[in-house]
Amino acid sequence: MSFNGAIIIDKSPGVTSHDVVDSVRSIFNTRAVGHAGTLDPIATGILICLIGEGTKLSQYVMTEEKSYRVGVKFGIKTDSGDISGKVIGEKAPLALTQDMLLEKMKTLVGAVSLKVPKYSAVKVQGRKLYEYARKNEEVELPVKDMIIQDARLVEFMGDKAIIDLDCEKGTYVRSWVEKLGETLDCDATVESLRRTKSGSFQIDQSVSLNDLEKLDQPGQKMKLIPLVDVLGGWPALKVAGRDQGLVINGQIPRGVYSQILNAKLRDKGVRLLDENDRLLALVVSDPSKGVKLARVFNH
Repeated sequence: MSFNGAIIIDKSPGVTSHDVVDSVRSIFNTRAVGHAGTLDPIATGILICLIGEGTKLSQYVMTEEKSYRVGVKFGIKTDSGDISGKVIGEKAPLALTQDMLLEKMKTLVGAVSLKVPKYSAVKVQGRKLYEYARKNEEVELPVKDMIIQDARLVEFMGDKAIIDLDCEKGTYVRSWVEKLGETLDCDATVESLRRTKSGSFQIDQSVSLNDLEKLDQPGQKMKLIPLVDVLGGWPALKVAGRDQGLVINGQIPRGVYSQILNAKLRDKGVRLLDENDRLLALVVSDPSKGVKLARVFNH
């Protein structure tokens, strides 16, 4: 049996994203599995695993907005930016109150310039930052603009807090937490991290690897998100007859092209569906052509 689509895994702490992919490959008996958005070993929550033809969607799923529930520990700083790292600073907050915390959180919403974490795959002078970190080599950390859409305080416990963050692609939560500490004139690190939303997917749509392994094959297939729903927030157009054949052969039918431009749908991308409402192709914007056919799917 072939599988195409996505499975939304609730990742457990202590395992890597690659470990999850290996398990999903074993469960579905296919090598055609990849994930869309790495989670650190300490992190839990939504890890989207793409299967079969679903792997063609990876670069688009990666750009979707994400939400996290972050446990913050004030008073310490680590080399990794989270509780698993080596403590490199111990500056406690002075008389920190909930109102003070809320006030500083507001200043870190919107476009925020943050240093990329030392333990990350960002390259500097041809080498990944974590390669410098593992050899204890000094390197200047690049600064990156990150977009935080919202930050909400869930609980305040004096030297700890739980915060919900909504952010765009490429946000390093560890960097945001460290910056929060700086604005409060103290050290801070990530104590826990849970991805609760990715694109249109919520945490209650996920399944743990343990529960997935216990299901029979029909049950496992029931957990699979169909290709057409993986980018459920994208607008969709149905294509039929001769136009469907043109799309399969890599062409955008004139009528479809006009619909996309007239409806101004090209900013995000458009899903083209066949007569059975299955995902046929993706159309995305292109500077020279207006739009282009980016992916065609085989069922």
